[in-house]
Amino acid sequence: MSRPLASLVAAALLLPAAAFAQSVGAPVPPYQPPERVAPPPRDPQNDDSAFERVQREDQFRNQEETVGQFSGAYQRNGKPRLAFFWNRQLTDTLNQWYSDTRIVSTTRSDGSVSGDINLQQSNTTQNTVEVQRRNADDRRRAQPNETWEWEFQDGFLGPFLQAGATVIDRSAIIRITGADLRSADDLTVETRALQGMADLLVEVLVTPSSQATTGYELRARILDVKTGRIVSYVSSRSMREWQRRNEAVATSRGFDLPDPDDDSFGPESADSGTRATNRGFEQRRRPPKLRLISQNLAYNVMKGLMSQWH
Repeated sequence: MSRPLASLVAAALLLPAAAFAQSVGAPVPPYQPPERVAPPPRDPQNDDSAFERVQREDQFRNQEETVGQFSGAYQRNGKPRLAFFWNRQLTDTLNQWYSDTRIVSTTRSDGSVSGDINLQQSNTTQNTVEVQRRNADDRRRAQPNETWEWEFQDGFLGPFLQAGATVIDRSAIIRITGADLRSADDLTVETRALQGMADLLVEVLVTPSSQATTGYELRARILDVKTGRIVSYVSSRSMREWQRRNEAVATSRGFDLPDPDDDSFGPESADSGTRATNRGFEQRRRPPKLRLISQNLAYNVMKGLMSQWH
């Protein structure tokens, strides 16, 4: 028998034994897919979008530590009384009346007497009349609508009241002082009221701005009432939260790089989201709520005061 033929015979004899061996024992279990495993958490330190999102949320969070630090510094510095001027600017005008017209009236009379004694008399009289006009109230600036002002003051005053600061109402102290100075003009009453019932004047101004994402800019100036010293100065242009982030923006056309000639600035909400346009979906940038913006301005004013109080 040739060798190839012998190999075929041996293979044929082994097939039944192999089939018998597979039929003995437990049956093969059905296929069970492996359990689904959740993807590993992303590391915020290596995730630029997560890191940027955390940074944006932190910018306008409640800064309890700032309020606590200000409360301690406020107590140590004698609890100064704070008077707030809401969108009302302190001016250098001393009198609310001015005159740009003077009227002069001249009367001349001549007289003579005849007789043994000749008497001649001449008399000239001048009367001056000034026409006074009331100065325009340049302290009172253009006001936003009433609900806007309420929300702004609510956000700004909240941290100061939480810190236990003594907040003075401007209208109230003027009425109280004016009751004793009825013959004085408005500016004199206002000055006397500040000198007698406040220690620091906080002047908060709002002005329209086409460059700001909010449509307006903010400024807070703190003055020592007795000396006129500028204690602190905060502007929205210098606030860290209003600075532009020079980052690329993903659009349907790819990534748009920031324009170096763009002078716009302003705060940006953390959940800006996207919007549908005729060019596809694009990122929508919007400012935070007004209450959060004014609250953040208050935190910056607190920090400015604490830097002077040490």
